[in-house]
Amino acid sequence: MRLLQHPHFRPRHYLGGSAVIFFIVLLYGFSISAVFSVGSDYALSDFLKDDYLHQVIAFSVGQAFLSGLLSIVIGTLFARAFFYLDFKGKSLILRIFSLTFVLPALLAIFGLIGIYGTAGWLTQLLQTLGVSWKPSIYGLSGILIAHLFFNIPLAARMSLQALQSVPTEQHQLAAQLNIKGFTFFRLIEWPYLKSQIVSAFVLIFMLCFTSFTIVLALGGGPQNSTLEVAIYQAIFFEFDLPKAALFALVQFAFCFALFSLSQYWAKAPETHISQRYRWVLPSSSAVKFGHVFVLFSVCLFILSPLFNIVFQGLSATQLFGYWQNPQLWKALAYSLTMAPIAGVLSVLFAFLLLLLSRQLQWLYHPKLAHLILTGGMMILAIPTIVLAVGLFLWLQDIDFSAGHLFVVVSVCNALAALPFVIKILNTPMNQSMQYYEKLCLSLNITGWQRFRLIEYPLLQAPLKYALALATTLSLGDFTAIALFGSPDFTSLPHLLYQQIGQYRSQEAAVTALILLGLCLGLFMFIEGQKEQHD
Repeated sequence: MRLLQHPHFRPRHYLGGSAVIFFIVLLYGFSISAVFSVGSDYALSDFLKDDYLHQVIAFSVGQAFLSGLLSIVIGTLFARAFFYLDFKGKSLILRIFSLTFVLPALLAIFGLIGIYGTAGWLTQLLQTLGVSWKPSIYGLSGILIAHLFFNIPLAARMSLQALQSVPTEQHQLAAQLNIKGFTFFRLIEWPYLKSQIVSAFVLIFMLCFTSFTIVLALGGGPQNSTLEVAIYQAIFFEFDLPKAALFALVQFAFCFALFSLSQYWAKAPETHISQRYRWVLPSSSAVKFGHVFVLFSVCLFILSPLFNIVFQGLSATQLFGYWQNPQLWKALAYSLTMAPIAGVLSVLFAFLLLLLSRQLQWLYHPKLAHLILTGGMMILAIPTIVLAVGLFLWLQDIDFSAGHLFVVVSVCNALAALPFVIKILNTPMNQSMQYYEKLCLSLNITGWQRFRLIEYPLLQAPLKYALALATTLSLGDFTAIALFGSPDFTSLPHLLYQQIGQYRSQEAAVTALILLGLCLGLFMFIEGQKEQHD
């Protein structure tokens, strides 16, 4: 009632955000209720005692823990080497590391198979050196390699932010007191690193726990399945919908707990001391050698699969003839239309939610505003596979056309990208509110005029950045299309997965090159907008 009686309360300001909330709650509500209703066909107590469920949960937790631990250790070592060494090309390395965030999982898998597969570059190198051992990219080792490829850059960037937040004055004081080595790490760096490391570990653990594409492609069998892959297998190989529904429920419970834990550790360390310049104590020759070794090894690990994709694509014998394949054009057309639509929807949803949230914040309702933002971020706790399974169960009696599937997959991809878009737009939209709300009220500038005259000039760069990021994430998404894809309705990641599974390596090489080119083009645009945003 206090909100309705506020002199600045304008009902129309709440319609858009309220409609988005209603849509999300309705969509997820119907989806999860469908999962519950079908899952009830099983006795939950008997299902929870099932040995296969225990195996899947144990593997999901085990591989996520190993991936998180290795990513944090290697990423922190790389961040320290990167921070304390001065060399040309630092910004380029950071840009390449940022690329892994938007790189489709199947694209990285194709590149990694070319390096670590039975006929990959590493095998050929070992044979040249007279070593008969052959590496295996399938099973737990392959899953860990792929997860490290994606998560080492993430851990490195978060650790680097923590190291950059250490005040220069502390480095100078440590040098005066001759604090070096492990003592320097424990007393100076660790207080800034620990919260970021814990936050990064929980985030990486959650990403690996819900891993779908990587485990599906490199798992090597049911013994190496995560919950998301078990859901997919229950639907497509067993057509056991109640079993898939119960797996989805277990997945949701774990993800909700992991998301709550990640939110608890999300706060980054702060420093209020000036950082106008940076000074660090020069490292010894032995320490420099260690830093150079870490930098070279990690960069080689990250860059070699990307180089392999380009090399395999350009050297494919079907490079030009493959362009006449109608399946490629169909996948390309669907990808290039679904991805921008999903990106626009994601930005629109986030913008309307943030309009509502910041208006409530302005009218002194911070708890309600925070609840709305948390609701938008809670999508991370309900992975796309759970939403897709619920929609699959809810709509299974409908005779789907390609148009229906197009809408469903676009909406799923838009919602999957929504938390990242909210994080990008939240700060600039709140700043715009704080700076110009009183001016807009005094001049009665509202609606479209306010957006055109006030909001858009300030939000142009972050909006473009968010749109490009959401579009790129949607372009490479495989989760939703894996459930709804067919020969008549496909995408570039879906086509690439089929080609890899059918050992059509030449066609897969060209498809991977095309997908990499599209992602690189969007990624360069993202980086340009990010520089303007920053």
